[in-house]
Amino acid sequence: MANLGVATLYSWDLGKVSVEFGLSAVAFTGLLLVFFLGMKILADDLERSRIFMLLSRPVSIWQYLTGKFMGVTMILFLATLILGISAALSMRYVLWKYPAYVPPDFSWLTYLMALVCQYMSLVVVLAVSVLCFSFASQPFVALLLAVSSYLVGQNMELLRRVVLENTSAGALSGQENLVVALSWIFPNLSLFDKKYIAAYGIAFSGQEFTLLCLYCISYSALLIYLASLLFKRKELA
Repeated sequence: MANLGVATLYSWDLGKVSVEFGLSAVAFTGLLLVFFLGMKILADDLERSRIFMLLSRPVSIWQYLTGKFMGVTMILFLATLILGISAALSMRYVLWKYPAYVPPDFSWLTYLMALVCQYMSLVVVLAVSVLCFSFASQPFVALLLAVSSYLVGQNMELLRRVVLENTSAGALSGQENLVVALSWIFPNLSLFDKKYIAAYGIAFSGQEFTLLCLYCISYSALLIYLASLLFKRKELA
């Protein structure tokens, strides 16, 4: 319903606004689940001493963190699926009612790929949140670190391009190596943002989609592994 209401406010670009708003709603809801539900589950285990009962059994820290991570990813998957279908239905209605505003090269396959990319970005953000929780002294500090990492990741690709392609980059001029190093450390979340591509019907290659899948899996696995190492050194008492 919100998608329909917002789309009608932009009578000159109904189709594109409907597509972008639908994917943005998925992203916003997913971030709320990651930052407040996912981190709350970990914080409650620690504050209520449930983690001691779990770790006293033959369950390693790696298994504990991986289990929590996979559980929240399933919740994110269901939320993305429900919201994605709802957004697709509202988009279908807008595109059917206003056929003149349908993007020329709009493809439902591209929309589906953009939706999957949005889900993968949420998985990466969740992995970052688990890593922050593994070494932060307080859950609120972990939340701030996770949100900060998300904001940096959303703008990292733009910063990298500005520094590498612009010879007069101001205060960052001559810091190309530092920016490149940071781009490898922080998640490059802007790579997963395909709302513009889905809305305007721009070609989205299967090779790029495959590389994004590999990036999501490898980066998340690395962060969960690092989180398990850091969590072993964390003072639980």
